[in-house]
Amino acid sequence: MLLVFFGVLGFVFSSLVGIYCPLLVGGFFAPMIFSNERKFHSEKLWGLLPIRRRDLVNARFLLSIVVYTAMFVVFYLLMLLSQTLKLNNIIFENGSAELDLVAILARKTDGAMTELGLFNLVYFAAFAFGLIFMTGSLRNHFKDSKAADGTLKKATRKEYIYLLLVAAVGLIWALIISNVIKIGPLLMVLAQLLLQLASAANGFLLAAAMVAIGVFSAIYKYVCTVLEYDEKEL
Repeated sequence: MLLVFFGVLGFVFSSLVGIYCPLLVGGFFAPMIFSNERKFHSEKLWGLLPIRRRDLVNARFLLSIVVYTAMFVVFYLLMLLSQTLKLNNIIFENGSAELDLVAILARKTDGAMTELGLFNLVYFAAFAFGLIFMTGSLRNHFKDSKAADGTLKKATRKEYIYLLLVAAVGLIWALIISNVIKIGPLLMVLAQLLLQLASAANGFLLAAAMVAIGVFSAIYKYVCTVLEYDEKEL
């Protein structure tokens, strides 16, 4: 339902809202598969199948990546059509200029990026992030199938470290908000550097770099999963 909601919202109002679609698929598709396994008690098969462990890993990774990529292409083309035709202006009779977030952000770059370049950059960044998250979920399941079963367990040392890091980041952010730590000049420099990087080749270079990061991260997690699952005692 959330997928349809954000898809319709992005198609009708602002194409930039549609970036939630690949993020939702990347975040929930793999856990949904494993939750269905637990729901219907299909973790174990009472028989022998002529397959290796890596065949199971291959099937899960291939299914997840193909479905995720197909969903991304569908929503990307729909949002690109909406952005090209300016459907929000057509539907609301040119009274929705404030809803066209892509145009607003493109104007903020002072001509460094076009609307199409900014649109592609945002969507391919969302694709890369969703791919990284989804393959991480797959690896975590094969590494520990009980990691997402909802049961409470004693926190590990790594989880305590994560909590401390989150608390530290929250404290620093609060100090920045309260103007105790002044980082205005630093943010301006970082913003200029990011804009220069994003404006190269109208954003396509940075988008390609992000997709490459996502693909190589997926390959790394796939290889690690194959090696770990082969050595795991079931």
